[in-house]
Amino acid sequence: MKHAALSRTVIGGLAVAALGAGLLVGPAPASADPYQDAAGNGPTATMVIHPVIDTDTIGTSSQQRTWASTLGVRNAGGLDAADSQASYLQFNVSPTAVPGTVVSARVVLTATPDSTAPAGTQLNSAFVSDDTWNGEQVTRYDPIFTLTGATKPTATDIAGSTAPLRADRGAVRYEGDVTSAAQSENNGDGRLSLRVWTADQNAAVQFHSDDHSIGDNRPALLVTFRPTTGRDKKDAADAAKDLADAREYLRRLGPVRHDVALPSTGIHGSRLTWSSLDDQNLNDRGKVTRPTADLPDADVALDLKVSDGSVTLTDRLQVVVPRDPEAKAATPVDAALRPVAVEREVTDLISQKWGTAFTPVTPPTQVLTREIPVAPGQSIQAAIDGVAAAGGGVVRLGAGVHPLTSPLNMQSTVTLVGAGQDHTVIQYTGTGSAITTTLKQIQDVVMKGFTLEGVKGDLGGALGIYFAGADPESAHHHRIALQDVTVKNFPGHGVHIKRTTDLLTDHLTSMYNGERGSLFHNSYWLFDNRILQSDTQLSKPVLGKGAKYTSTSDVITQRMQIHHAAGNGIQADGSNDVRIFFQKLNISDVGKSALWMICEIFNNPNQYTEDPAYAPNYVIINESSFVGNLRGGVWKIAQNVLVRDSVFDNIRNDLILMKSSPEFENTKFEHAPEYFTDNSQVPAL
Repeated sequence: MKHAALSRTVIGGLAVAALGAGLLVGPAPASADPYQDAAGNGPTATMVIHPVIDTDTIGTSSQQRTWASTLGVRNAGGLDAADSQASYLQFNVSPTAVPGTVVSARVVLTATPDSTAPAGTQLNSAFVSDDTWNGEQVTRYDPIFTLTGATKPTATDIAGSTAPLRADRGAVRYEGDVTSAAQSENNGDGRLSLRVWTADQNAAVQFHSDDHSIGDNRPALLVTFRPTTGRDKKDAADAAKDLADAREYLRRLGPVRHDVALPSTGIHGSRLTWSSLDDQNLNDRGKVTRPTADLPDADVALDLKVSDGSVTLTDRLQVVVPRDPEAKAATPVDAALRPVAVEREVTDLISQKWGTAFTPVTPPTQVLTREIPVAPGQSIQAAIDGVAAAGGGVVRLGAGVHPLTSPLNMQSTVTLVGAGQDHTVIQYTGTGSAITTTLKQIQDVVMKGFTLEGVKGDLGGALGIYFAGADPESAHHHRIALQDVTVKNFPGHGVHIKRTTDLLTDHLTSMYNGERGSLFHNSYWLFDNRILQSDTQLSKPVLGKGAKYTSTSDVITQRMQIHHAAGNGIQADGSNDVRIFFQKLNISDVGKSALWMICEIFNNPNQYTEDPAYAPNYVIINESSFVGNLRGGVWKIAQNVLVRDSVFDNIRNDLILMKSSPEFENTKFEHAPEYFTDNSQVPAL
């Protein structure tokens, strides 16, 4: 994507930003109250609100929907014709989102560069009174629903919303007046659902959706409102100025080659919160890591939230991080699996508490005497098949981007090694799973030194790495290792391994996965035993959890980090979920619970299960930190839990304990643990 330019205009002596700036403030009135005119009404302000969700539907298809990468509008013979397409958007216009009285509202959609509809094509908006098409999941990070032509919610055309496509600041846009509907919903449930369509026969338009679009390209609702209190008026004005300043600051930076200062406070007092969608190249604190000469420039989406009192404005900005032609050239990566040492304190505690019941992981056996090199564009699968047929060996991926459109079928005793995470990228655009196997049992597989990247917003919902043994007891996979591997941007699981014995991950980064739904995670281990995870980064899952452990045993995680999750950080559950050791676990800023250890059966999570067999048993948490989460932990019937030398400092609760009585040693709490003996008394979670 190209950098979104910021357009600025001077109105009444005040500089205001264009569409993507978040809020436009009118001229200061001449009165004793700088936020109120002579009539006592005060000036109006215009907020830019982005969708809670947007998608489209074609004819009478019944595909499950989530965020769409683009929004299609097409008239192929009536709204319900087989090839006709309509776009649906929902905006939050509740009083908590709009701090004042709605004066007017306009929906704005921007056509993509490949849209073929000519300027002048007429479009219109209709009001959708039935919001249940959203499945009552109305947050930005958790919408899944079914929207079909046969069951499309009834929509009523909004008078004045019909308008043509027009050229605007180098783009083509539709701007429809939806004031009456916005006013109604501002006084109602606050959810403004719209359908955008065209009555022009044979007209077809493709619009940018809110899925990773930048700045002015994002769908928007421009709501002009009159703040109700002096405090709201000032908050709105200050937040608007600070957001406009932030956009201008990034625009002036241009392509960034060095670390960027991302301020936490605007000069007008607003609180600024930044969230990068690509930590590899630019993290939330502004640290820049330029792509190597082997890779293309990075276009990094950077979400910004500006909060001032009752007003919160959001925008998605863009920073271009150019590749570094002078970066150190790729050097051959040793294909041999690097030994992973378990911290001495971990082995000592396991010996004291669990004795010989705990079985440590066995690493894979490798064949390193045979190699097949693969350059970008050459067949990785042919090389895998070749070394496997010869009895095992190494497939060595060269530096650069390796496009992949169909799953890699791994074989036993194969090591897949790249030139390093910063030099070799496997870019997967297919369906199913990027790296998997068709074998019922596979063994001695090593993946090392590369980045595996999916496509965000892909409704096909591909997974990154997926291995599943044929049977939980009699037909496990054996000895699989991931070392120095990054997995990102997969709508399904990033890494999902089940029915496997002996799993080793070392310096694994799995981030931005799980967009397909709350049941998809950065990593998911199911019916696995003997797991060692060291120096693992599992932050920013889109919908699901950083890590999920179901029916796992003999697990050691050391130095794992999970930050910024909308839901839970870690979930542990399932029958025989036993002997799990968390060493130096660091979880922060998750929207629900940092560590969710429950007794609900994993395949029926909505029914409480009063059975200790389905709860984690024998768990040690040592030298760990749970800070800034909504809750530090919710543990139900978790037995034989020891917490040592750890810190809990969370927003609402540190620990909610349902029939669980952990042993605490030298552990600090901001809120005292809360104990319950009846699940009906446990606070709503």
